[in-house]
This record gives sequence, C-alpha cells and structure tokens, in this order.
Amino acid sequence: MSQSIFGSFKKVFVGFFFALLVGMLLIGLSMFGVTDAFTSKSKDAAATVGEEKVSLREFDSFFQRQLSEINKGAPERLTTKQAYQRGLHSQVLNTLITEKLIQIDAQDLGVAVNTRDAIELMENLEVFNNEITGKLDQNKILEVLSRIDRNKSAKELEADVHNQIRRDQTLESLKAGLVVPNLFADQQYKFMTEQRTTKILRLSRDAITAPADPSDEELQAFIKDSPSGYIAPEYRRFTLLRMELENVLPDIEVSEEEIKKQFEYKIKAGQLGTPETRSYQQLVATDKTQADAITAAINGGKSIDAAIAEFSLEVPLVYDNALPGASSDPTAGEAAFEMEPGTNDITAQTVASSFGSWFSVVLTGITPKTIPDMEAERANLIDELQTNKAKQVLYDASTTIQDGISEDSLTLEEAGLVSGISVASYDFISRLGKTENGQKLEGLSFALGTATDDLLLKEIFIADLGFDGDVFETTAGGIAAIRVDQIKESAPRPFADVREQALAAWHLKKSDEALAILSNDLVSRASAGESLEDLAKETGDGAEVIETQMIRASRTPGLGNQVIVRLFEARIGQTVRGVAANGLDRVIGQVVTITPNADPIIGAITDTLSEQAKQAINADIQQAYHAAILAENPAQTLIANIERSLGVDQ
Repeated sequence: MSQSIFGSFKKVFVGFFFALLVGMLLIGLSMFGVTDAFTSKSKDAAATVGEEKVSLREFDSFFQRQLSEINKGAPERLTTKQAYQRGLHSQVLNTLITEKLIQIDAQDLGVAVNTRDAIELMENLEVFNNEITGKLDQNKILEVLSRIDRNKSAKELEADVHNQIRRDQTLESLKAGLVVPNLFADQQYKFMTEQRTTKILRLSRDAITAPADPSDEELQAFIKDSPSGYIAPEYRRFTLLRMELENVLPDIEVSEEEIKKQFEYKIKAGQLGTPETRSYQQLVATDKTQADAITAAINGGKSIDAAIAEFSLEVPLVYDNALPGASSDPTAGEAAFEMEPGTNDITAQTVASSFGSWFSVVLTGITPKTIPDMEAERANLIDELQTNKAKQVLYDASTTIQDGISEDSLTLEEAGLVSGISVASYDFISRLGKTENGQKLEGLSFALGTATDDLLLKEIFIADLGFDGDVFETTAGGIAAIRVDQIKESAPRPFADVREQALAAWHLKKSDEALAILSNDLVSRASAGESLEDLAKETGDGAEVIETQMIRASRTPGLGNQVIVRLFEARIGQTVRGVAANGLDRVIGQVVTITPNADPIIGAITDTLSEQAKQAINADIQQAYHAAILAENPAQTLIANIERSLGVDQ
C-alpha cells in the first residue's frame, strides 16, 4: 500500500469520525420526542425540559453569539430573521436542551462540584487573569463579560463553570473503561482500502443543444413560479440618536490624584501586585495534649518528619504559597498568617479546629506581597478611569433622554438637543444595512456605521412606525434610540431589473432538464450492454470517458458524493448515475474491477482506527444516554415565545 493512500486514509477518517462524534451530540431532538408548542407554559421560556426550562434570556444570548460568529468575515451579514429561517434557532435550542438534560441528570446522580475545582478551571482560562499577577481577577471577569455578554453576571458565570464541570464529570463516566479490539481496526482498514477500477462517462452542457431564449411572457411566468430570488427586501427610513464610547472618550480627562487613588484601590483590592502567601503544614493530633507536645517538639528544633515518626501521625496537610482561605479548616489558615517565623524559619502553634479537634500548624515559609510601580500601570489606569467616566456620561445622558421622551413627550431631535447628542435621519436601508442602490452603511474607522451593529439593525426593523423609541445599549457599549419614519414593504422587483438574472436561471434550469433526459437515455442503453465509449462517441461534444482508480479512504475528484457512494455499493459491470461535483454535469459510471486489500495493517494506523472506533461507539452511547434522559424529561419548544424574542413574529 503506498504512503499517499495511507496519508489520505488517515486524514479523511480522523476528520470524518470527529465530525460524527460532534454531530451525534447535537443530533436533532425531533427523533427523540421534542415537540413544538404554540401555547406557552411560561412566558419567559424558550423551551421546557421536564420540570426545568431554557429561559428566553439564555436562548437569545446564545443565539446572538452564534449569529455574530457566523457573520464574522461573511460577505453578506445574515439578519436575525434570515438566520431563523435557516434554522439557527433550532440548532441553538437543541444545544441548550442537551445541556439542560445533562445538568438534570447530573443533579439526579448527585454529582457535586468542589469550589476549588471551579476556581482552578477559571484560573486556567488566562483571559480572566490579571495581566500583572497572573491570578484570577474579579474585575477582569466583569470586563470580559461586558464584551461577550452584557446580560450575564459574575454569579451566573460561576454557575456556568459549575455546570460545565458537572457536565464533564457526567459524560466522562459514560465512556470510562471502553476498549475496542484491534480486530475491528484490521477489518475497518481492509474495508476502507479496497480499490475499485471504474469507467466514468461525463456529460457537460456541450452535450445538449442550448435552449432558445424564452419570450418575456414565459420568463415572467418562470419568475412567478420561483419568486423568492426576485423580490426586493423591506426598506426603512429612520431617525437615529446615537453616541458611542469612542465619541465620548476624547473629551474625558483624569487627574493625577484620581490615578493615584485608583492605583491604591487596586493594590488594596488585590487587583495589582501579588498578596502575601504562606507555606504551612497541618499535623492532626488525637487531643490537645498531643498537639501541645508536637508543637513543643518542633519549636524545640525537631523536624516535621521526625515529629511525625515520633508521634505516629498521619500524613500532614501541606499548603504551599497559600492564601489565608486556602486551608480546609479556616482556623489553620488564620493561625498560619498570625505566626511569626522562628529562628530556623519554622515555627509551630497548637490550634483548635472549627469542629473541636486539635492539630499543630507549622509555618514553613513566607512569600511577601509585591507592589508594582505606578508608572508601569499608568496607561492602564488612565484607560480604565476614562472608560468608567465615559460610561457614566452615557448613563446620565440615557437617563436624560429617556425621561425626556417618556415624561416630557420630547421627540428624538428635541431629546438630542437637550442631552447634546447628535441626531441624524437616514434614507432607506434593508435589514442587511444596505441602501436601495446596494451601498452598505459601514461608516468610517472613527465612526462606525449602522450596518456594523446588528443590534441597531434589529431595533430598526422591529420598531413601530412613527414612534420615538426607548434608549437602548448598542453592541459597543454606547446608547441609541430609533424612530422609523417610513417603510417600503418587500415587493417584487421590476421585471426590467431582474430580466437578465431570471434569463440566466431559466437557461440553467432548462439545460439541467435536458441533461437529465439525455443521461436517463444513456443509462438505459449502457445497462442493456452498450459500452460507455460507444455512447460517448455517438454523443460527441460534451461527452468523455475516463478510467479511474477509487479507494474509500480518498475522495475521487470531480464526482458527487452520491455517485461515489453508489459506485462503492455497485457490483462489477453495474451501471450507476448521478450529478458531478459541480452540481450540473451528469455522470454515468460502471465498476470494472474490485481489488480487496490483503496487506496487513501497519504502524500507528492501528491506534488511529481503534481511537476512531472508540469515538464512534462513544457517540452511540451518548446518543442512547441522551434519548434515555429525554424520555424521562420530555422537552417542548415554545416557538411563539422564540419568535417574539427574536422579533420575527410580525
């Protein structure tokens, strides 16, 4: 077996089985009994799962994050409605329901989470750590949360971390101890490396007579049968009051005194520098008398190991570079931080535990706290102070504007004048942020346009006509309010504008139909015994026959997936047909020879195939697990609530 075949085999199947595993976890819930509901059991739920629910808040947050990821770098931004029509809401809901089911089962199983495990998990995510200390930073958590999900609190994040640990522990128990025999890998290897020689007759558009242009009446009827590609979107003309942080920041000044106070506060709060830590050991005694004896022995110069041997003690609890609250018993940590080091930097103290037992706490080392230089932190301190001040300016402005609109019946223009925020009117744009002539409102590098913020576009297209809307927070942390001034409903585009587009689509459709008729005729003749070479010669232009070697582990260029599958299912001499990889050409294929692979499995491919098989079996186990807990906790989607939340119910 050649190295190239081996390489192709490994690459294709690593990817295939990984995709299979992920796909099985998020498989459509409909096959397991998830149903739609048009009467909501809970106004704030996107779905119910047994006695639990998936809230609209977590659904909307996850949906918007997924949509944002899809739109990153995409040539055309999907609107919320378009994403909904393509089924993104179902994918999001399936994921959230799956997560909820696992959490329910973890609760039923009594899977507990140690708080220290949660902290360790958070610390391993460097994004939440202070850049200077490298430690978990509460302010950093809030900062990151403000960027990725403004509606999530630190407490909710902590709950998510606990749920993630419980999820991992629950799923890990399903696959523990699973072993796949090497015999499976050997059989799979031989199956996937079987070779087939095939003859392929390919028919392109040159094999048929190009259809004549239709009349305008025929073309208009064609458009009427398939109108979706020839309809102009809804356009809205609107007035926008808007101010972003970037507009406020240049005018914000901070004093030297403010910088110093912020620095001192962050030192005191442990957000800068490193706090003092201590290393100590906790030697558990049988009673106070023994604890006093242990303490006296160590303070008299005896080593910890010698004291353990003399008093027949259990292995001590050891804390290295620990903070005061790190010990399992709070009194041990308190004692360690109250003691002064002895002559040999080791000192002991008898301590009563919180539960009445006794032990000797032995202080073995002190790591002093560190304080960074303020000048090294100046830029960060200024940026933080300016941002906080700018946010306060925007908050005050939003209150003024909202009170003016709600209580004083001010228009957006009047409210903008009172608050000193600019108000502008915009001509018609679509949900994608494009004008009627196709230009996108992307703005400039220093002034982002409306099309750069999907939240703005969403508000524009769910707002009622003619009303001065409430103030809301933009994606970038600014404030905005919108009034829709005029609406152009979605309508068919003029025939003159879409004629060329429709003509090209018509020719494509007619050519496809003609190729299908020709392909059907040639397949019948090939199945009756005529050779593919003779059929190609008779057809002439646009028909060619090639002979190719195929292997399951390697994709054959130019052939569609359906044709490849059929050729590997066919017998020698059997004729199959399908569409080429380009989606238009027709392909007729015949199997000439089948050559089993007799070579023994070699090298690391055994481990690779065994691991792939293990992953596939794990996926089946998790699918069965998913079905079982879903049967105990039926899931029901509340589609009306979802549509209302996404603004697609109008």
